[in-house]
This record gives sequence, C-alpha cells and structure tokens, in this order.
Amino acid sequence: MRTAYALTLLSNTGVAFSSILIPLLSRDLGLSFFQLGLVVMGYGLASALSYFLFGRLSDSLGRRTVFVRLGFLLCFPAFLLQVLMGGFPSLLLVRTLAGFCLGIGTFPLLAYLSGLPRYESRVWLFAGFTSLGWAVGYLGAGLLPTYEAAFLLSSLFFLTGFLLSLSLPEVGVRRKRSFSSLEVIRRNSRTYLHYLLRHTGAQCVWTVFPLYLVELGASKGWVGLLYALNCGLQFVIMAAFSRVRGPLDDRLLVRTGLLLSTVTFLAYSLATSYLHILPVQPVLAVAWSTLYVGSLLHLLRRNLEKATSTSLLGSTMSVAGVIGPFLGGAVSELFGLRAVMLTAFLLNLTATLLAAREES
Repeated sequence: MRTAYALTLLSNTGVAFSSILIPLLSRDLGLSFFQLGLVVMGYGLASALSYFLFGRLSDSLGRRTVFVRLGFLLCFPAFLLQVLMGGFPSLLLVRTLAGFCLGIGTFPLLAYLSGLPRYESRVWLFAGFTSLGWAVGYLGAGLLPTYEAAFLLSSLFFLTGFLLSLSLPEVGVRRKRSFSSLEVIRRNSRTYLHYLLRHTGAQCVWTVFPLYLVELGASKGWVGLLYALNCGLQFVIMAAFSRVRGPLDDRLLVRTGLLLSTVTFLAYSLATSYLHILPVQPVLAVAWSTLYVGSLLHLLRRNLEKATSTSLLGSTMSVAGVIGPFLGGAVSELFGLRAVMLTAFLLNLTATLLAAREES
C-alpha cells in the first residue's frame, strides 16, 4: 500500500507549504492578530464540516477511493488560488475554500487503510507519513524565496497526488447503510473532549507560533527548521512503533500524549530565546505521536463506522482550529504572545487531569 502512504505524504506536504506561511503573510499584509485568527478560523470551520460530511458519506456508500480522488482533484485549484491572496477578504475566502477541499479525502484514505490486514501498523505509518509531509513542507517553505513560489508548489503536490490516486484499487468495506452520527459522537465523547481541549490550546499556539519564534530571535529559516524537526521526529517515532508486535494500550498512549503536551506548552512559555525551543521539539514529537495514533487506534478498534468516527476526530481538531485561533488572537492582542503559551498549558493540563480521573 505504498500508494496510500505516498498520497498521505503529498497531501500533507502541500498543506504544510502554505500553512506555515499564512501568519507571516498576514503580518506583511498588515492584518491584525484578530484578523489572522478569523482566517485560520475559517479554514478550520470549513475542514470540520468537510471531514464529517465526507467521512459519513464514505461509510454510508461503502466507497473510499472516489473521495480520495475527488479531494486531491479539488485541492489543486483551491491551493493554487493562494497566489492571488492580497488582503484580508481574499485570505479568508481562499483559505476557507482550501480547508473544505482538504477534508474530502483525508479520512476516507485512513478508513481505506483500516480495511487492510495488519491495519494497526498501517495506521502508525499513515500518521508517520502525515508528519513527514509536514516536515518536508515546513523545511521547504522556509527555503523558498517568495510566498507565491510556496503556494504554487503546494498546489502541484495535490495535482501529483490526484494522478497517483488513479492507480489506487478499491477495497471491500463493511457497509452500514443506516446509523446515527449522534450515537457515534456519544460513544466516543470522552476521546473527542480530550482532543478538543488539547487541540484548542495547540491551535492557540500554532496561530501565532511563527511570530513568537521571530520575537525570540528566529529567522524564517529557523522557523521552518524548528517546525520540521518536530514533524521529522514524529515520523521516526511512528515508524518505530509500527514495528512493535502485538497490540498497544491505546488509552495509555493517549494519557502519555496529553501529559507530554502539557509539559511542552509550559516549556514554550518559559523560553527566552528561539534556541530554547530546540530541546522541547522532541518532547512535542513524542506527545503528538502517542496522542494522535492512540486516539485513532481507540476509535478504529471500537467503531464499525471507521471513516465517520475518525473524521469526527478530525472535525474536533478543526473545531479547535476555529476556537483556538480566535482565543489565541484575542489573548495575544490583550496580553502578548507569551500569554498564549500559558493558555495552551492550562487547557492541556485540564485535559490531562480529566483523562487521569476517568481512568482511575
């Protein structure tokens, strides 16, 4: 299933090439922190809707590859339009469109892999190639001379992915014609709540993190390198876990990820130089690897509606991508960028304590 891993790599490389530059572009265009929060919020809301809608359709129709291909096909023009962004209205419109198109094929592709033998090791690799794509995109975006070059290259990754997806064979799916989305949400509500708290805090940070790094003295190249280090280490960690024989305790993985996320954001708040961020990135890499894959395994093991349950996790992350940027933008406007890191720490601490209490 190398094709599926290649598609994951291409998709996330394309996303990362543009995402890391949006805060810097907004600064150059004179947008306020609040306007930047609205742009990221539009992207998150659109992707949340799209993840849920097409994940549910994939389960209802028993089809995977058609949504994967459609997603790549529509992402090509959507991400190409980013070269035309020249102010707040165009940033908001184009990024919202990009978020919706991205959500079409993401979780049908994960559900595709979950229908194959030894799917648990494949989930680790799916998540690993997701992180590798972000690492390549972050590093590459920091090296390109212009925003337009990064946005153009971003769209070409999706075009390549569409052409490659044409060779992806369909797999058999246990189709569930009628099911309640509310029942899926109720069944997995604790997982979604932990994620909502954790990722709201994270999105508070990622909305302004490039600006925080620059404030700490980092160049654009260092910004890309620090992002890439985190994601590159995630790939190594997830690839190593994929070789572990026997099932892993998904709840232990989730609790570990929440605790280490809390430590990460506390360390961010204490940094006085961008070099202080460097030793924290491996901790963040372990945190995300265990939290994300632990949550995916938890959902895939307990739900027949695999695309729906995992897409709702993606929607939860995107809803956090709606709340987090607004909160991060407001906090940074009122109290400064360091206060955003402390806000993320408190939200992650709450999620960690809730998970520990539920387990006990």
